[in-house]
Amino acid sequence: MTLALTPEALAAAYDYLCEFPPFSKWNMPHSEDVRFVVTRHDDRFAHYQMVDGVHNIAVSTKWVNRHDSLLSTMAHELIHLHARATNMRMRSAHGRAFQIMADEVCTIHGFDRLNF
Repeated sequence: MTLALTPEALAAAYDYLCEFPPFSKWNMPHSEDVRFVVTRHDDRFAHYQMVDGVHNIAVSTKWVNRHDSLLSTMAHELIHLHARATNMRMRSAHGRAFQIMADEVCTIHGFDRLNF
């Protein structure tokens, strides 16, 4: 059985992760200030973007269909959101700054770093 994703479920996953380091120390915006969207994109697990001043996290049901993949995918997008919210200068979306934060997140949460 696959996980039934809804915007509310995505917000709950976001809130859950924000309770734990490093996210709990990053002053993340409240989930009410983030727009969560469920997609069927077949070219990505998820994506983060800022649209008209609103943080948007979209997660694809095509690839994210288990609790562990939902949490690791959401954690990945939280890094992008954090970078944007803090105006972090990044040469590329998955460059050195992202990799350093990803290492920390994966170590704390036990996510598979190779698939993160």
